[in-house]
Amino acid sequence: MLKPVSRKTLGEQVAVQLSDQIERGQWKPGEKLPSEAELCAALNIGRSTLREALKSLAFVGMVQMRPGEGTYVVEEKRRLVDRIFAGGLLRSQKELRDVGLARQVIEAETAALAALHATPEDLERLEALLNEMQLSLGGQGRPYVDLDVEFHLEIAKCSENQMLHELLKPIRGVLEEWIGKSQQLPGIREDAQRHHAKIFAAIKQRDSEKARHAMRTHLQTCGSAFSLLNKETEDQDNGAH
Repeated sequence: MLKPVSRKTLGEQVAVQLSDQIERGQWKPGEKLPSEAELCAALNIGRSTLREALKSLAFVGMVQMRPGEGTYVVEEKRRLVDRIFAGGLLRSQKELRDVGLARQVIEAETAALAALHATPEDLERLEALLNEMQLSLGGQGRPYVDLDVEFHLEIAKCSENQMLHELLKPIRGVLEEWIGKSQQLPGIREDAQRHHAKIFAAIKQRDSEKARHAMRTHLQTCGSAFSLLNKETEDQDNGAH
């Protein structure tokens, strides 16, 4: 059964416990999870922590959050995993993790520097890209993944550090693949757009620490979703043997 967790436990740890219960058949595919109040009481956590955990599970396709109705277990997670790891250069969890960590190291600093050095023209280009990305979510204009990559490279350019910018350009193809794979996770593009807006706002406000934190949080979100998805896949494989 569900076990209480301490208040300091991260939402990701709660997500793992919930996902374990789903894998063990506590809640069947198509079945509605208990209410937020019931889950919070059983786990001894607050609503914000629970919602963070449920969002992580929704990212990896384990549950579907239906506004006004509740949260439901979904099926076909294995197909999602197969699709994400099929093709391209990044074909394992380690490769995805390595790229994600490298991006955090480089891009958190490019965002911080962009907040200090971006010109008014740079800000205009970033805002135009952000608006174009919003239209793309509605099916208009260029593919979202192309705009996403362009947005991140533009931030690197705004940093006025040629070396950091040059570090990203040669691996554009890998960036496109990492972002493309991450965007196959349910709801990730909409969440990414909210993160992009926060990154841009911090850069526009000339708040380098806030920009650094916003970028790191953005990249960690996808990394955490990949990790959770991989864990559940390994659990399924071990259970099958």
